[in-house]
Amino acid sequence: MEKDLDFKIIGLAKALKQNTLEVPPNQREYSWVADAQVKELLLDINKSLRKPDKPYFLGTIVLTTGKGGKLEIADGQQRLATTTMILAAIRDWFRAKGDTDTYKSIETDFLFSFDRVQRETISKLTLNVDDNEYFKSKILNPQKNSPQTEIRRSHRLIAEAYQYIKSYIENIERNGGETNTRIILNDWITYLEEKANVVMLIVANAENAFMMFETLNDRGLKTSQVDLVKNYIFNVATDRLYEAQRLWSSMKGAVESVSDDDDIMIDFLRAACCLTSGLTTKKEIMKRIQDSVQSKTQALQTMTLFEELSKEYATILNPDHPRWNDYNKDVRSAITAINLFGVTQIRPLMLAVANKFNKQNTATAYKKIVSWSVRFMIMGIRGGRLDEGYAKLAHKIYIGEIRIENDLKREAEKIVVGDAEFQSAFENAKVGVSKIARYYLRSLETTLHQEGNPEFVPNESNVINLEHIMPESINVQWAHLKQQDIDTHLKRIGNLALMQAQKNSDIGNASFEEKKKIYSTSSFLLTSQLNSVDVWDTKSIEQRQKTLAELAVKTWSL
Repeated sequence: MEKDLDFKIIGLAKALKQNTLEVPPNQREYSWVADAQVKELLLDINKSLRKPDKPYFLGTIVLTTGKGGKLEIADGQQRLATTTMILAAIRDWFRAKGDTDTYKSIETDFLFSFDRVQRETISKLTLNVDDNEYFKSKILNPQKNSPQTEIRRSHRLIAEAYQYIKSYIENIERNGGETNTRIILNDWITYLEEKANVVMLIVANAENAFMMFETLNDRGLKTSQVDLVKNYIFNVATDRLYEAQRLWSSMKGAVESVSDDDDIMIDFLRAACCLTSGLTTKKEIMKRIQDSVQSKTQALQTMTLFEELSKEYATILNPDHPRWNDYNKDVRSAITAINLFGVTQIRPLMLAVANKFNKQNTATAYKKIVSWSVRFMIMGIRGGRLDEGYAKLAHKIYIGEIRIENDLKREAEKIVVGDAEFQSAFENAKVGVSKIARYYLRSLETTLHQEGNPEFVPNESNVINLEHIMPESINVQWAHLKQQDIDTHLKRIGNLALMQAQKNSDIGNASFEEKKKIYSTSSFLLTSQLNSVDVWDTKSIEQRQKTLAELAVKTWSL
């Protein structure tokens, strides 16, 4: 392939007709469910046939150029395999009707090709090492005496998908008769070839494909990114493949045990690469691994390390993990707070601390990480500064340049927001997520009560609601406000208060004078203090928020 990237818009069946495609040996197995994705595809095609002039778009298929110029499927296996099953089921229907010319035409065009060099008939689509023999004997070239033993879940899914497609065709015949079915099935083939379109991207190598997935950010592509990494490591492992597979399975199980988020494996791989190689973006994961894994020994070393780190990664996402039983309780509290924030950029640093620090330094470091995270959130800092700063700290811990919490604090001063800057930002901060707003106010309340560890998530034995003092809409009681006041100040922290659920439901959109009576009875000091305010307007909100900002510096201290 001369270019790093080539693409075309093409029908799914035509993609099979014009190419010989392979699923890399260690890619994931067939996973579509008959009465879900397969059913949806059939219904969509049938519905789209009623508008034959309008194309049906089926997303993106990504192919890489493998050894000998072979096209390998990086993403799109499920759609291509299911389309192949549809074509095979149509072929079988015509064969059963004795229409030799049509069924042979389908086979020649879409299912098989003849390799003149090898002098053998080969499949247009080859699945992975676990599925291909079953796929060939069950779908492509079924023989009455072939065992077709279903030894894997993917085999059962293939069989169920194929049977569902055949039943769908049988139902067409029952309702419309043989002649009409013949017309419909030929229309299906034409539609799959000409109108059921995908964007087919052909990239030079796995690294380019990995970066393409990150850029596309399409549904299901995160899993394909992980598959590319896995396939590369497995290929390099050669005769030690079994060991690499065992370590990968253990690693994947540990990470996915704490989250079903599609991004969790990519987030872990990025965190691990940040530790070992320094700043690594998601787009750079594949390159980092390719650079460090050049031999089967390196493949096993990398997988052994990643498997170890995966277990620690699972602990930093789970405050109840037994690993923390012997640690200061502050560790669990800090992890709970950080998980509440949902800040993934911090995870490489948390992982490095868990991997290298002793128990005492881990507790102190995690407590500081909570404060740093809040300061960045209030400042609205995302992306580059966080990614780079936290990744550098993580790498320095991993290679031994930072050994204790004091060293970490000193290095962190280069990136963490200082008191003056934080206080100024807090004075103007808005919060759109209720659980985060409640956390801020509960933590500030804890500081006001002079209780310890205000930055941790307080226990909420009662249901606590978030009250907007200035209401979301103007009514008679709030006639002194303008819509602009609502737009600019509704979600300001100074306009928020904590209320027990029942009191909050009772208060509604009452006037400020009426609300004050209920506020005065609150056990929350920040809420009861509102009783001393005469009028609630934008100036009152700004003044209260300045007071809260002073508390914030003490609450999330450096």
